[in-house]
Amino acid sequence: MKSFRRKESSTLPLSPATEDLEFKPFRETYKIITFTMIVGMLYPTPNTEVCRVVGILTILVTMSPVCIVAMLDMWNSWFRGDIINIIRHTTVIGPFLGAIFKMMLFFYSRKEAWSIIKKMDADHARCNTLPEPHKEIARRHIQNTQYYSEKCWSITVATCVLTFPLTAVILTFYNYACKDEPVKYMIHDIDKPFSPKEDRFSSPYFEIMFFYMAYCSVFYIISFTGFDAFFGITINHACMKMELACRTMEDAMLERDRGSRRRRMLDVIVEQNDLFRMVELIQETFAIWLGIIVIATMLQICNCMYQIIEGYGIDPRYLVFIVGAIAHIYLPCRYAAKLQVSALDVATHLYCCGWERVYDEQARKMILFMIARAQIPMKITAFNMFDFDMELFVSILQTSYSVFTLLRS
Repeated sequence: MKSFRRKESSTLPLSPATEDLEFKPFRETYKIITFTMIVGMLYPTPNTEVCRVVGILTILVTMSPVCIVAMLDMWNSWFRGDIINIIRHTTVIGPFLGAIFKMMLFFYSRKEAWSIIKKMDADHARCNTLPEPHKEIARRHIQNTQYYSEKCWSITVATCVLTFPLTAVILTFYNYACKDEPVKYMIHDIDKPFSPKEDRFSSPYFEIMFFYMAYCSVFYIISFTGFDAFFGITINHACMKMELACRTMEDAMLERDRGSRRRRMLDVIVEQNDLFRMVELIQETFAIWLGIIVIATMLQICNCMYQIIEGYGIDPRYLVFIVGAIAHIYLPCRYAAKLQVSALDVATHLYCCGWERVYDEQARKMILFMIARAQIPMKITAFNMFDFDMELFVSILQTSYSVFTLLRS
């Protein structure tokens, strides 16, 4: 079957005439994610590439001190045989380095990411011209995405990260308000390089490190909110395109005029090909990141469990961190599984679209090819090696626990 491809429209600022439209471009539909992507040097606008390079270099320079100090402390802990302290630093610094790598990775795949955003903008603009039943499908998918991929994920990330600075603030305030010999608490306790351990609480070093780590915490939130949520948004949008295509096919089968029916069916073919291209772009954009988070999440869960059970007692901060790490791998597995199920359902919906009532041999042949194409599994893979789905999520949890028991032994 001949392949059709919709011409991609560029993303332009909203004009006064488009501000009243229900379905708006990506940056107007998902404002929280757009803001975090822009601030986190992730938003792939072509005309801001130089600014993002400068921003990424600035972040690398400003974030290097905390990484260097933490690694020095880990080096000293190794000679002391303090494995618990090494794991404690790894639990926090590991994802922090991942956030920095994420900026560079997304800059590398900026063209694919920008193509995805342009496709979403074009689809949203087209949704404004669709009949009300089609608009209801788009409205339901977008509202679901705004609630789960944007708001809920933002709250999850903020809760996991802010647990550390809020705990430090509350405990320090309590000690100074209620105890004769107050104790200071750092956001993440790191020894002062080449100094006695007690010197880390001396002024002004303590105050400088406290505000510096608060700044790092903000970067942590911004990076993990924008990039990870963008993956969920793209998958949900692909699922929306599938459902809209199936609904268009149902409408085509109700057409009595053969020419009108074929035009609608061609629209479905165009949408199906556009969907395949979008999934390819998603795969190209996120394949490396998905592979990295599989390994990183297993290590993170092991570190947190080891820190809680074998460390200095149960620390609520690391309990929250475990929940966050599980959510961090659950969501991409859940979204990838949703894409697989939705793609397989397309063949069923096309078969049930009412073709048996249409006495048009060419139309039936077109549906036959479309059903055959829809039966090919649509999967998101990590490192182009293993599929992301709920079975992978269960396997990650099992492997994490196995590694944890190995560490304990």
